[in-house]
Amino acid sequence: MSMGQATKIYAKGHDNLALKVTKGHFSSDRFHINYYIDMTDLKMRQSNAEAVAKAIVQKYVKRVNLAGGVPATASEYYNQLSEAYAVTAPIDTIICMDGCEAIGAYIAKELSSVGFATTNTHKTTYILTPEFDSAGQMVVRDNIKRMLKGKHVLVVLATAMSGHTIAKSIRCISSYGGIVEGISVIFAAISEIEGHPVNSVFDASDLPGFRLSEPDDCPDCKAGVKLDAIVNSYGYTVLD
Repeated sequence: MSMGQATKIYAKGHDNLALKVTKGHFSSDRFHINYYIDMTDLKMRQSNAEAVAKAIVQKYVKRVNLAGGVPATASEYYNQLSEAYAVTAPIDTIICMDGCEAIGAYIAKELSSVGFATTNTHKTTYILTPEFDSAGQMVVRDNIKRMLKGKHVLVVLATAMSGHTIAKSIRCISSYGGIVEGISVIFAAISEIEGHPVNSVFDASDLPGFRLSEPDDCPDCKAGVKLDAIVNSYGYTVLD
């Protein structure tokens, strides 16, 4: 067994955010990877989910440089704060995958607090958990269509490895009239999906020697290293 001890990787610029990772030989639904990335606490612990949401929202907020000193008047101060949180597009709907609903709710709260608008009638954000069929296609029921058609959509999920599932979801959102404004993930192995930048809190550069391999071309398999566990967004199952 090559599975090591879990360690913490801290996010750049966010000392209160840590990713638990374990080195080893793991199999996901499509790839073999040499790290198990445990996001349980980040997705399910209230304080962590809120911290992840704040880190994600920062990727969409334009901040001005206030290094020139404190403004002379309160009016100037609030004008600069307003400019610091200037935004470009509304977010009407947040689609949460991989159990990121708690993070999605805090993202909605953060977006509202920094001035992101919504075009929804009730001036609040829809937070959806998508349904997928056996082929991995997103299913949109009739009662959900109104939350996508003509809406500005942010897609939130735990990981973006190949982007295959996300790409299909983007095409589905677009086919129902949704406008994808952003893709946000906790960990990304890729930087863009079909022309959409992937905004991540952590990326492959945070994990020394991170490797994502096709099963038929896995260096560990070729070296005779046995699989340690099967992993997915829910956790892992150790193999005997």
